[in-house]
Amino acid sequence: MKALFAGSFHPPTKGHLDVIERASKIYEKVYVAVMYNAEKHYTLSVEDRTYMLKKITKDFKNVEIVSDDGLTAELAKKIGCEVLIRGLRNGQDFEYELPIALANKKVFGIETVFLCCEPENMWISSTIVNDLVRHGGDISKLVPGEIEEDILRAQQRISKGV
Repeated sequence: MKALFAGSFHPPTKGHLDVIERASKIYEKVYVAVMYNAEKHYTLSVEDRTYMLKKITKDFKNVEIVSDDGLTAELAKKIGCEVLIRGLRNGQDFEYELPIALANKKVFGIETVFLCCEPENMWISSTIVNDLVRHGGDISKLVPGEIEEDILRAQQRISKGV
């Protein structure tokens, strides 16, 4: 069975990696989709985020990184996935994700499986990472070590207007 784990991954965190790793042990193939929404402001390009995800998942033989700017459920259907994966950190995540999961089931006929984050990752969010980076804080406990410097370099590039 194939699964799709989609998000902005802006930037990828240890929580994202935890969900990817656990999904890769459950499903035959896991697609990780870097999604792009033209209405949102991103400091990291789709290419930056895709590169970082490829870097941190290089040892997972059944994980493939893709990108898209459409609806997640439509992408899942297009690439042959039977299930969507969503990571949950807390009850607020569940309240946000549940109506989307129900709509995806009703409209697209695709199931959503929720994977709860490990307790040590429940507090991590890309928003917190971005705030720390902007203010020169330490992100080493929040992001995989292989991409920490990539995230910091991308922020420096943005700060310089490059």
